[in-house]
Amino acid sequence: MNGNRLKISVITPVFNGEDMIRSCMHSVGMQTYGNKEHVIVDGLSTDNTVAVINANTYGHVKLISEKDSGLYDAFNKGIRIAEGDVICFLSADDMYAHENVLQSVADTFLSNEQAQMVYGDIVYVERRNLSKVVRYWKSSSFKNGLFRKGWMAPNTALFIRKEVFYKYGVFELKYKLASDYELQYRFFQLHQLNSLYLPGIMVRMRSGGLSNSSMSNIYQSLSECRAALRSHRVPLGWLPIMNTLLYRLRQTRIPAEIQNLNNRQLLSLAEAEVFK
Repeated sequence: MNGNRLKISVITPVFNGEDMIRSCMHSVGMQTYGNKEHVIVDGLSTDNTVAVINANTYGHVKLISEKDSGLYDAFNKGIRIAEGDVICFLSADDMYAHENVLQSVADTFLSNEQAQMVYGDIVYVERRNLSKVVRYWKSSSFKNGLFRKGWMAPNTALFIRKEVFYKYGVFELKYKLASDYELQYRFFQLHQLNSLYLPGIMVRMRSGGLSNSSMSNIYQSLSECRAALRSHRVPLGWLPIMNTLLYRLRQTRIPAEIQNLNNRQLLSLAEAEVFK
């Protein structure tokens, strides 16, 4: 099926990411799917990030560079200016796992017109060794009540029709580390939106993201997850939050076939883009 009539907007927030943004842009630009745009929201970087972005040769890029209030504010800005029918989020230090990710997502949406969200799996890799997997986030089809068991779809492998944001809202800025959790609870559980799980690794995330960068950030993230559930009048103690922590810990058990991933795109990113 030719999915090119469906436009996909990839939103990337960045601040002082000159050493990583090039590989992210390369990853998006080399996707075989043609009808896409890369929306980059820069928070007034003080290094050479903007110069690197402006020197891009990796396809259509739309850049905003202005002060923001953090990651989720940048996401919301990107949503507002995105022209795509489908929105997704890719951090500046992350990259797609292979060059056919967007094509497979577009084909899935077009084959399932009722689908409002499509999502897959991700791996976390060492920051300077992109083939070394340190965490494997294998998701599953959503079922009612899974959030109480710690479930959450990987945000960077979640593709959402733009109309969903207009109808059900964007990221809530009062959460600094868990706004993606609150938004997913709202979309998956509260509104029971039509979603499809597409098995397979879509994204390589470099380890050391904001919500997992320290014990204090992990605690704050889990506390915000609990606050998000309470804001939706979910009666609970700490059990669902402990399940969330256990869900993350289980992702460190990596199957042998996943432990080291290599492909043509990875070698191109690592050799041509990151470590030149």
